[in-house]
Amino acid sequence: MPADKKHRILLVDDDEGILKSLVRLLKELEVDIVTATSGAEALKIIKDQEVSLIVSDQRMPGMTGVELLGQCREISPNTIRILLTGYADLDATVNAINTGSVRYYLNKPWEDDFLLSRIRDSLELFETSAENLRLTELTKKQNQKLIGFAQTLQQKVDEQTDEIKTQNMELKKSFMETIKAFSTIVGLRLQDVASHSQRVAALAKMLLGGLDLNEKDYQDVVVAAYLHDIGKIGIPSAIAVKASDDCSPHEKEVLYKHPILGQSCVYNISGFEEIGLIIRHHHECFDGTGYPDRLIGEKIPLGSRILHICDAFDHTSHKADYPDLKALSHATASLHRYAGSHFDPDLVKTFASLDIASQFYHDNSHGVIGLKPEDLREGMVVAMDIRTVNNVFLLPKGAKLSTGMIGRIMKIHAVDPIIEAIRVYNQSVKTEKEHVSA
Repeated sequence: MPADKKHRILLVDDDEGILKSLVRLLKELEVDIVTATSGAEALKIIKDQEVSLIVSDQRMPGMTGVELLGQCREISPNTIRILLTGYADLDATVNAINTGSVRYYLNKPWEDDFLLSRIRDSLELFETSAENLRLTELTKKQNQKLIGFAQTLQQKVDEQTDEIKTQNMELKKSFMETIKAFSTIVGLRLQDVASHSQRVAALAKMLLGGLDLNEKDYQDVVVAAYLHDIGKIGIPSAIAVKASDDCSPHEKEVLYKHPILGQSCVYNISGFEEIGLIIRHHHECFDGTGYPDRLIGEKIPLGSRILHICDAFDHTSHKADYPDLKALSHATASLHRYAGSHFDPDLVKTFASLDIASQFYHDNSHGVIGLKPEDLREGMVVAMDIRTVNNVFLLPKGAKLSTGMIGRIMKIHAVDPIIEAIRVYNQSVKTEKEHVSA
């Protein structure tokens, strides 16, 4: 109870003499006292004023004390209720206590000291209850504020999380665009290497789809796929474009250096250590007969084993023009033939189970059409490598256009025009086959 606010005690009895006796008794307490001579009058006071304690006689005309205190509980549940009763009303009093209508009861005639002690206890109980109620309400309000704060905070966290996710996606996109740009640099000197690298990257993505790798390991393999032949810019062009079987011993010695040169190209880039190792070992053979370090089996990095399969498949299938079913079947058969010697046999099985070879097949019987960059549409399949007027390589033959690819083509076209019409397969009749997505 606030220090500047007194308790109010309501005394109810139809006997004016008893009311006066009670008022005299309670004078020593620093409280406000109001009286009523009937239940109806008492209920009106309860409705209009805050009452800490009500002391009522049981036997009153029109409404008993138990009935009054029962209604009082409904109107002002925190008010403490004391009943003055005689022995003849004991049963009604006990019932009132059991139902919660009455907190205490005292027999008439009462003992002054005992009655005063009960009243003091009741006022302390009221203060405790009022304080508990105040704290409960305060806690509810604070909880509501906390809930509101938590919701606002969560909303801000969600917004920031979404913003960070978007920024991360943009960074990843920018990162991969940079990697593709490095691959294009190779194409400025060795055209076939650039389109080959993009196809190898597409093959690697397909093969990785059948493996359980974390995001970083997955990305390392894809980046290495785009850059696996970057070391060839450091060797003579006449040798760089040759297959090892077509090289003289001296030329092989030069060609076999390109994985080491490739690793050195990315060695000083922070975070590219694993990518450099994948590039260095992508020509190692499963039986230890590869180069440059003759690693055996699982000592060869997983990414290198993946790239070796994709690299060999692309070289075999693209020996002539864009592969037909016969060339694709031959390239797949070659993987099986050298599984366990050149290639990781488990990865060859995964390659076959994913039916990756068939995804490179395109029925070109419906002919080829030439389009301007602005006329390209998602899903079209490129029929000839796309290059700018300055011979910058953009996409390889066989790439299935996505919205992102078309956007990049348009941006580059604005600063480095694509003079010749972009050749795509006529889509007047669609096939059910999927195609490489660079």
